[in-house]
Amino acid sequence: MTVDIPANLMVDYDVLLERAPVHDEDALIKFVSGILPDEWCDRYRAMTKTEANILQFKDHGFEFLFDFVSELTAQGRVEADQTAEDRVVAVYGRSIGSSGKRDASRMRGFLGGPIIRKDDITSDKGHFIGHSLGGGLDVNLFPQRRDINRGWSKRGKVFRDMERYCAAQPGTFCFSRPLYSDPTWIPFAIEYGLLTREGKLWVEKFENI
Repeated sequence: MTVDIPANLMVDYDVLLERAPVHDEDALIKFVSGILPDEWCDRYRAMTKTEANILQFKDHGFEFLFDFVSELTAQGRVEADQTAEDRVVAVYGRSIGSSGKRDASRMRGFLGGPIIRKDDITSDKGHFIGHSLGGGLDVNLFPQRRDINRGWSKRGKVFRDMERYCAAQPGTFCFSRPLYSDPTWIPFAIEYGLLTREGKLWVEKFENI
C-alpha cells in the first residue's frame, strides 16, 4: 500500500544526493550525515506545528534526534496541552551488527507490557534501527505494525529486505524517520532508508496505521 504523505513533509533525497561533491562512500556518508538532520528537523517542525525541543544524542552508535518537549513544560515555558508527546524525530548511523542476544525480558517490560493501540492495529515493539544492525532498546522502540515488522505482508518483505541488506554489509549508512499525524508518539508511517554500495539512497515509506 502506498503511503500518502503531504508534499511539505517529504525530503527529495535524490536531489540532495546530487549536491554531494564526491562519490567515495565514506565521504558520501559524511555528507548525508551533515545535511539530513536539518532537513528532518525542518520537516518535523512543519509536521508537529507546536513547540518543539529537539535534542541530539548517541545510543548504541546511532545518532538520535529526539523531541524532548516535556522539558519545556516542566520548566513552565509551554503548557502541556499545547505540545506533542516526547518522541523520536529521526535515527541514523552505520550498521554495526548485532550487539548480542536481545533482552527479551526487558522488551516485554517496556511500558509495562504489551502495547495497546486505540486504533486496534496489531503491533509489535518494533525498532527504529533493528537489533541485527546494532540498535538498542528504550528510545529505539516504538509500536510497529506486526505485518511490517515481521515481514508478513508485501511491504513488510521490502522492509525486512532493507534490514537484511544493512545487516549483511556492516558499515551501511541507514536511517529511520517516523512521520506523525497527531500529537502522540505513535507514527502513522515510517520512512526507512539506506545508502547502497553503489552510492544510491534507497528510501521506502511503510504504513503504520
